[in-house]
Amino acid sequence: MNPMTDLGLRFVRRPGPGGRAANLAALGATAVVALLVTFLIAGSLGLSHRSERIGWRSADKADPATAIGALNLDDDQRVDGHRLSVLGLATLKPNELPPPPGLDHTPKPGEVFVSPEVAKHWPSLSTKYGVAQPTGVISAKGLSSPEEFIVIRGVQTIPADEHPQYVSSWNEKVWDSRMVGLLIAVAFGITLVLFPILSLVGQAAGVAAKRREHRLAALRLAGATRTQVLWLSAVEQAVLALAGAVVGLVGYTVLSPLIARIPLGGGRWYVGDITVNWWTVLVVLVAVPVLSVVSALIGLGRVSITPLGVVRGQTRKGVSVLRIGLLVIGPVILAYYGMQAALLPLLIGVGFAALAVRVIGPFAVQVVGKTMANLANGPVTLLAGRRLVDDPKGAFRPVAALVLSGFVTGFISVFMPPGDDDPSFHDMRIGVALLLSLVFLTVAASTAAGAVGTALDQAAPARALRRSGVPLKVIERSARVAAVVPVIGVGLPVVGFGALCGLALGGGKVITQGNSGVLLLIGQVVAGLVLVAVAGAAGAPVLRKASAN
Repeated sequence: MNPMTDLGLRFVRRPGPGGRAANLAALGATAVVALLVTFLIAGSLGLSHRSERIGWRSADKADPATAIGALNLDDDQRVDGHRLSVLGLATLKPNELPPPPGLDHTPKPGEVFVSPEVAKHWPSLSTKYGVAQPTGVISAKGLSSPEEFIVIRGVQTIPADEHPQYVSSWNEKVWDSRMVGLLIAVAFGITLVLFPILSLVGQAAGVAAKRREHRLAALRLAGATRTQVLWLSAVEQAVLALAGAVVGLVGYTVLSPLIARIPLGGGRWYVGDITVNWWTVLVVLVAVPVLSVVSALIGLGRVSITPLGVVRGQTRKGVSVLRIGLLVIGPVILAYYGMQAALLPLLIGVGFAALAVRVIGPFAVQVVGKTMANLANGPVTLLAGRRLVDDPKGAFRPVAALVLSGFVTGFISVFMPPGDDDPSFHDMRIGVALLLSLVFLTVAASTAAGAVGTALDQAAPARALRRSGVPLKVIERSARVAAVVPVIGVGLPVVGFGALCGLALGGGKVITQGNSGVLLLIGQVVAGLVLVAVAGAAGAPVLRKASAN
């Protein structure tokens, strides 16, 4: 075995002082990343599976002169308070084609097939359809959801004024329009949650960065080559990331029955629709460790080049003001294309806006830190300000996901749909709640890992301050201030920037009705401050122990 590989595995097994906490934090954060990635992939595939079963109902490609049948969908009826869809089906030409999915034969005029939920309510419908019992019950192969309320009835003909849809097969591969809308919403959701997830990946890889920097720098000074140092770090990070990916996959599998109860797209899901297949498992087990290793190696670039600077505690290079220019790209793209544009340009615009937040964040932290240090009237503010100035990237990393969640909240706050009974609005409201839940889970994991990582990163400076006589309470208070200030000083403007991007996309129009958007923004701010406070309380014992003499 390669000596560096063996040494990397040894570091995982025996991580040294503070290393166990760092490894557990990294493993937990990576597990959350794997769970979220699995959920996004499985959910997208689940929409595809649902559409394959019901897409034929939206088919309308055949020539009326050669079509074998015609369809007409009425989804404005009600049964016991539930929205009921009634699909009229007329056979125009004799054929031996397979029946529609979920039916044992093609309905003849007067025959009625119903979903299991409608069958439970049939006593109140039998008179309307003129049959005491349905002809048959539609199986799961022909339903979007176990809760779907639908009636498929055979009719003699469909009048032209009802605008019939003509089909050449009862099993046409057509995307259902509602599922297409949900997939577009999922694409937007993935774009919005992507950067918080990537920040969580970076946070998982960056836990105890200073500890790893000093350890690897010592190896470089002892004669290890740059390639050996990077390989050692890659092995250590890959093992932790792979273990986290496995935990995330197992967690998703355990949670699948609960996830299937999310009422999106007409009702809850069949568990089989969102069960992971072999290639999804393979993607997660490869992609998550690769992203984690890449993030770790990027963070160690300074070690591989200038190990002596790490050991001497040399200050990192400042962040350039030129990054501010990125702020205009996303809003300009969104305003130019607007709501009627193709999906790809809009995703690019949202992606550029989120990327701008991620890239400009460290610069904003640096500016806030300089201001604090210059205006400091006590040791707590001075220490916190100097900490932000000395390492703005390191100070921003633990709260990056939280700040990006502010962008997401600000963006969707202008798109909260009204609360009527329209199915698409219902899907949007559920989607917004689901997106915020994913972002909040990402933020919570990132903030928790960041608390541990920051405490371990600051152990050496805190130890030196304690030896010089600085009280431990001052050190802990300065650490809490350094954690809260980026959230307030950077996070609040980012919430406004997200709302600005949403307004640019909507042409200056606010779709949100009532005070739901304002409540959403207030909730984001409160949740962010609570997370930082809890993370600070959790990180204090780690800092106290790691900085002890």
